[in-house]
Amino acid sequence: MKKILLLVLAFSLVLSLAACGSASTSAPAAQESATDETVTVRIGLTGAVYEPIWDVVKEKLAPEGIELEYVQFNNFSLPNNALNNGEIEMNAFQHHAFFNNDTQSNGYDLTAIGDTYIVAMGIFSDKLGSLSELKDGDLVAVPNDVTNEGRALKLLESAGILEVDPAAGNSPTINDVTGYQVQIQFQEVDANLVPSILPDVAIAVVNGNYAADAGLKADEALYMENKYADDSYYCLIAVRTEDAENPVYRRIVEAYQCDEVIDVYNSQFAGLFTPTWKLG
Repeated sequence: MKKILLLVLAFSLVLSLAACGSASTSAPAAQESATDETVTVRIGLTGAVYEPIWDVVKEKLAPEGIELEYVQFNNFSLPNNALNNGEIEMNAFQHHAFFNNDTQSNGYDLTAIGDTYIVAMGIFSDKLGSLSELKDGDLVAVPNDVTNEGRALKLLESAGILEVDPAAGNSPTINDVTGYQVQIQFQEVDANLVPSILPDVAIAVVNGNYAADAGLKADEALYMENKYADDSYYCLIAVRTEDAENPVYRRIVEAYQCDEVIDVYNSQFAGLFTPTWKLG
């Protein structure tokens, strides 16, 4: 009986040790599964034109467990509100001048965590071959939001069409125009709609992203923006201020600022997009 009892105890001990060994080998697998969990980041954009750029970043980040989801907005006034309200995690559609004005005006608690590109604004026409053909009474379409309209007026000034009060800074209004070479009339519309009314006006001042979206090219413009005094028109990636140091969001910025993205700029947006992180 003693021998039988010893054999039973020995057999139980072997089973116990085997069970512990099995639990030990499964622990690393569970830990690996936890680290492989995908993080989804919703990015607010204003046009499908941006998606080929972000597809490069999306592909690069996928193996790291970061999934990018595009959320499209059809108006500049919406993405910052959506970000501030937590409907998206970041957005990438605006330049610093617009961002500063929009966040201050609406009390948004947002922070820019990286620059992307500067997209040139241009003067386009379906009717004129050059700006010298402008005549008194001609309609000129400009964006109707504060910063983009101001930028458009500064471009028209650079083209020699009008003069703006220097005290108005980078965001003048039509009331700040102090003189005209030609007595043009303004038609103010949402920035995304400016290309659509080209047949109805003499000239239109079009944001580069909407020009690209409408199939317009830099070499078709009568005049293109080509000088920048500061980063006011550098486009950016924004997040909620509380998330400004989030390592996933910082990694997205790092992945964006790469040569592959520049290749997309050059192949699909020649003459309109310039990488700002390469500027001095």
